Amino acid sequence: MKKILLVATVYRIGERIYPIIPELAKEYHIDILRTAQMSNNNTWYGDNDYRLLFDKLYASHVNKIYTDSTPNINSYDLIIFDDCRPRNGLKEISAEAKSAGIPTISNYEGNGYFDLDNVERDIKHWDYLSLFGTKDFDLHSNHPHGDHKKFLKGGIPANDKLKEYDNNEKNILIIVNFLGNRPSPFNIQVDENFINICGLNRLQQAYDKNIIFKLKSRKDQPDIDLDINYIKKIADGLKYDIVIDCEDDNELICNSFMVISAPSTLALKAIQKGIPTICIKGSGLDGCFYDYKGLVELDTHSIYKEVERQYNEGRDEEFIKNTIECGSDYTSTEQYIKNIKEII
Repeated sequence: MKKILLVATVYRIGERIYPIIPELAKEYHIDILRTAQMSNNNTWYGDNDYRLLFDKLYASHVNKIYTDSTPNINSYDLIIFDDCRPRNGLKEISAEAKSAGIPTISNYEGNGYFDLDNVERDIKHWDYLSLFGTKDFDLHSNHPHGDHKKFLKGGIPANDKLKEYDNNEKNILIIVNFLGNRPSPFNIQVDENFINICGLNRLQQAYDKNIIFKLKSRKDQPDIDLDINYIKKIADGLKYDIVIDCEDDNELICNSFMVISAPSTLALKAIQKGIPTICIKGSGLDGCFYDYKGLVELDTHSIYKEVERQYNEGRDEEFIKNTIECGSDYTSTEQYIKNIKEII
């Protein structure tokens, strides 16, 4: 069997491709290198240690997981990196692989990677960059420093699992990028003004749904109680729960009646499931949502009008088709593995 090394650095980035591991292991010898935030040498800064979840889901499918040492790079036929940025030692591993003639695949960092200034900087370090779909493939290929042969349309394999879940419409989900209790590079944060303009009190009363605030765990904000207490302050009068490091975000999404979010890859799951999803301009990078009809201003009328439109028109098939390779029928994993087979 040919050997593949998958380098796992940041769970919140890599989780989009990690589900290929069990399928790859049916045909290839798989090793894992857990480094950077996924290393055992780091203190986990969230409320649930995703490294434990990673091992629970994937350890039984692989030959070995390296956590404190780097394996012999020359022994592999392919190296897959969960990130596309040359950091956390990835650049050095890639350089070693390149000198040995071993192909490397890096993966789209996230929704913000529509900044084409990064293409020239990053693509030189990898043989291939796996993108979400046709939209970003065309964008990158047309860049002066782009080479369409280096770009792969791999979709988001983790989202394939969505097909196993029913939509239960239990909650109104708020996907938070930045709260108003800390500096933010964006004009809009989730604060008392945000809650009022979104009309969360009115939505809760009208539909009798619980509200869930999905927060990000951040390395530069290790005290999660600060965020929890801030939510308590601004959400007074609402019936709500707070979720930070969620073990099953597919279930979280599919339990949602509607979603209000920053432009986020997590919101793509809700869009794939046909759940009314509002993305608020100015609360994050537009990225792959630049042409999404549900990307609206923080304005009460715009939000309610868009929710109504989505309920009437249903799932946005055109957006899904252009944004996520094989996202319409939840077969991104098959496409991603097909790309690997064509390389090795």
